[in-house]
Amino acid sequence: MTARWLRTAVASVALALVTTAPSSAAPPPGSPSASPTASAVESSWPQFGRVATHLHTAPDETAFTPETIDGLSVEWKGQLNDFTTNTGGAAVEGGFAYVGGTDGVLSVFAAGGCGAAVCQPLWRGSTDNGIFSTPAVIDDIVLVGSADHFLYAFPAAGCGASECEPSWRGQLEDAALASSPAVADGTAYLGDFSGRLYAFPVAGCGEPICEPAWVGRGHAAEQITSAPAVANGHVYVGTFANTFDRVSGRLLVFDAAGCGEAVCRATWRANIHGPVGGNGAPVVAGDVVYIGSGTEFSERPDSKRHLFAFPADGCGADRCDPLWSYRTDDLGVVAGPAVSGDVLYASVQATPDPNTVGVVAAYPAEGCGSEVCDALWTGVNFASGFESPPVVTGGLVLVAKGPASGFPVDAAVLSYPADGCGSDVCEALSFTQVGLEQNYSGAPLAVAAGTIFMASQESSGPSFLYALTTPG
Repeated sequence: MTARWLRTAVASVALALVTTAPSSAAPPPGSPSASPTASAVESSWPQFGRVATHLHTAPDETAFTPETIDGLSVEWKGQLNDFTTNTGGAAVEGGFAYVGGTDGVLSVFAAGGCGAAVCQPLWRGSTDNGIFSTPAVIDDIVLVGSADHFLYAFPAAGCGASECEPSWRGQLEDAALASSPAVADGTAYLGDFSGRLYAFPVAGCGEPICEPAWVGRGHAAEQITSAPAVANGHVYVGTFANTFDRVSGRLLVFDAAGCGEAVCRATWRANIHGPVGGNGAPVVAGDVVYIGSGTEFSERPDSKRHLFAFPADGCGADRCDPLWSYRTDDLGVVAGPAVSGDVLYASVQATPDPNTVGVVAAYPAEGCGSEVCDALWTGVNFASGFESPPVVTGGLVLVAKGPASGFPVDAAVLSYPADGCGSDVCEALSFTQVGLEQNYSGAPLAVAAGTIFMASQESSGPSFLYALTTPG
């Protein structure tokens, strides 16, 4: 009964999301953003997870440390359209920040703001249905998938007008729901709602509409709604598998160059005991691929393990077992993970302390010498809600959450010491609200240009791209 109810709920939410109408509202004349100017920046976040391996680290950033994070605040916010939900985050490249919304509009802001508290987009690009993922920016092109069955490629510098047309579009068979494009070696990879993985040349095909170079296939009941990861000549992707009596997922691995045919099958696959949501993409660090999963809904008891480490090159067979796994409790992994040095971080809501709610857990990235490893420590707060993938920078782990404090329905960025606090349970070093009445849906953070970018919707009006900075 539980699985049937969940399938109905998921289908209803998806239908509601993909039928959202786009808006083509232009920035008001004379707005601070009417004259496009970029910010001089030294770091960037050009795609989901910053790099195609999705490490979710910002090693070039110096603004955010345990000593400065207490002064974190919203410096400015970029206005999107009213009632536009954000499940995808921002991409930041070349002094610009790019973010999509479920109204099907890609909005572009100067990464340094506009000199005012609220900024209008420098320019917009419209699709014919919702954008649920994080854009990717590469080779002067910004790529974003839409539920209208296309991958859009817009000129990253805009077109000199407030509304820009795409340079080309990539044809998909089904909606791109929450699968952020991953770009590596001149190829963009993303998935659709019917279990297909697409590979498109970033340069396009010389025509307005392009067919994919090749398509990878899962099974008929499988949805690819998470971002692929690319490394070691492979493409790794998590799935959401929805059958009559079970909601689960798999890790599928394809050859990044395809198979010489139009349609390719996975070179190997693995069971991960639960579905992978839109922001639960794999992470590849060296010769290991990590992937988390949510609660598995089936007639049998749920596993207490929802975070796994597999050999990145596979096991020599078409189905592989994990090298080791991590104990997450049956709540599973909400979003993530991230890898920095010898630590693996994942957004979780389980905690050793029954009086708190988990936010982020740290695990030994190289395993613990046993088949199952426990958390080194868990960062907690006191509310359950949507969470972003963790981001590691400057000795900190950053996670966006909403609701963040329980009441009111707020959204905030929380920080924790990356090395823990010397205890099994760590409270946040900082707690920075972006609003007291928010409909935050787990949009990933981007950390670049001395700024933390977080997309969230105010419950009574527009969505914003919030830009948070520290003094100085």
